[in-house]
Amino acid sequence: MNEQNQDQLMTEIAELKEMVRKLESDIEDIKFFTKRPIFDSSTIGTVGGIILGALAIIGIFW
Repeated sequence: MNEQNQDQLMTEIAELKEMVRKLESDIEDIKFFTKRPIFDSSTIGTVGGIILGALAIIGIFW
Protein backbone atom coordinates (compact mmCIF):
# COMPACT_ATOMS: atom_id res chain seq x y z
CA MET A 1 0.00 0.00 0.00
CA ASN A 2 1.15 3.45 -0.65
CA GLU A 3 1.18 6.31 1.81
CA GLN A 4 -1.98 7.92 0.42
CA ASN A 5 -4.01 4.75 0.98
CA GLN A 6 -2.63 4.43 4.51
CA ASP A 7 -3.59 8.02 5.30
CA GLN A 8 -7.07 7.47 3.89
CA LEU A 9 -7.50 4.30 5.96
CA MET A 10 -6.28 6.04 9.11
CA THR A 11 -8.78 8.85 8.52
CA GLU A 12 -11.60 6.36 8.04
CA ILE A 13 -10.56 4.49 11.18
CA ALA A 14 -10.61 7.73 13.17
CA GLU A 15 -14.09 8.52 11.84
CA LEU A 16 -15.32 5.04 12.75
CA LYS A 17 -13.89 5.35 16.26
CA GLU A 18 -15.75 8.63 16.69
CA MET A 19 -18.98 7.02 15.46
CA VAL A 20 -18.54 4.16 17.93
CA ARG A 21 -18.02 6.63 20.78
CA LYS A 22 -21.17 8.49 19.73
CA LEU A 23 -23.17 5.26 19.57
CA GLU A 24 -21.94 4.18 22.99
CA SER A 25 -22.97 7.55 24.37
CA ASP A 26 -26.40 7.23 22.76
CA ILE A 27 -26.84 3.73 24.21
CA GLU A 28 -26.01 5.02 27.69
CA ASP A 29 -28.55 7.84 27.25
CA ILE A 30 -31.21 5.36 26.13
CA LYS A 31 -30.50 3.11 29.12
CA PHE A 32 -30.70 6.09 31.48
CA PHE A 33 -34.00 7.45 30.14
CA THR A 34 -35.73 4.08 29.63
CA LYS A 35 -38.38 3.53 32.28
CA ARG A 36 -37.76 0.59 34.56
CA PRO A 37 -40.50 -1.20 36.49
CA ILE A 38 -40.63 -0.20 40.15
CA PHE A 39 -41.67 -3.66 41.30
CA ASP A 40 -40.43 -6.89 39.80
CA SER A 41 -42.16 -10.26 40.11
CA SER A 42 -40.15 -11.41 43.14
CA THR A 43 -41.04 -8.27 45.11
CA ILE A 44 -44.73 -8.65 44.28
CA GLY A 45 -44.60 -12.32 45.31
CA THR A 46 -42.96 -11.48 48.63
CA VAL A 47 -45.47 -8.74 49.45
CA GLY A 48 -48.35 -11.01 48.44
CA GLY A 49 -47.03 -13.79 50.67
CA ILE A 50 -46.75 -11.44 53.63
CA ILE A 51 -50.31 -10.18 53.08
CA LEU A 52 -51.70 -13.71 52.81
CA GLY A 53 -49.78 -14.74 55.94
CA ALA A 54 -51.16 -11.75 57.84
CA LEU A 55 -54.70 -12.57 56.73
CA ALA A 56 -54.27 -16.18 57.84
CA ILE A 57 -53.03 -15.10 61.28
CA ILE A 58 -55.89 -12.60 61.63
CA GLY A 59 -58.37 -15.31 60.55
CA ILE A 60 -57.08 -17.72 63.19
CA PHE A 61 -57.54 -15.27 66.04
CA TRP A 62 -60.69 -13.57 64.81
